[in-house]
Amino acid sequence: MINWLERAKREIPKSATHTDDRNPTAVTAVPHPAESGNSDASNGSIGSTPEAALSKIEETTIRDWLAYIEETDPEIINEVMGQCLTDAEARTYFLGRTGEVPVPYDPPDDRRHCHQCRNLIAGGLCLVAQRGEFKGIQNLHPLDDIPRRCEGYLPRPDEPDQQTGREHWPGLN
Repeated sequence: MINWLERAKREIPKSATHTDDRNPTAVTAVPHPAESGNSDASNGSIGSTPEAALSKIEETTIRDWLAYIEETDPEIINEVMGQCLTDAEARTYFLGRTGEVPVPYDPPDDRRHCHQCRNLIAGGLCLVAQRGEFKGIQNLHPLDDIPRRCEGYLPRPDEPDQQTGREHWPGLN
C-alpha cells in the first residue's frame, strides 16, 4: 500500500536538489475550480473519491482479506478501511485482492430423515427392513434424529427429487 504523504515527503526534497538556487522557477498551473471538472469535496488524496459509501458486504469482505493475510495491526486495518472510504482506486484495489481468500467448499446435504421416506409406516417401522431387504434386520424402528443416506429410501410424491435411495446413493449397496 502506498502512503501518499510519505512518498511526497521523499520525492519533493529530491526534486529540489536539482534546481538552480539562483533562479527558482517552480510554477504550477492550477485551473479555476469551476473549470477543472473535479468535485468540490476534495479529500486530499491523489485517488478519486468513491461515488458510493462502502457497503457492509464490501467492508466485511475487505476485513476477511486482511484476516486471511494475517494483518492484525489495528492501525493498518483502520488505515486500509479509511482509504477504502475516501479513495476509489484504493477501494477497487483492495476489493480486487479479496478474490485471494479461498471460499470454503460447503457441499449440499443430500441426506434424508426417515420421516421423509414412504417406507416408514405410522408406527415408526421401516418396511424395507420388514421385507428383509436389510440383511439381518427385520424390525427396524429407526430414530429420526439425524439425516441419513439409505438405500431403501423411497421419496414421497411431493418431493422434487424422485430418485430412490439406490439411485441417489449407488455406493451404499
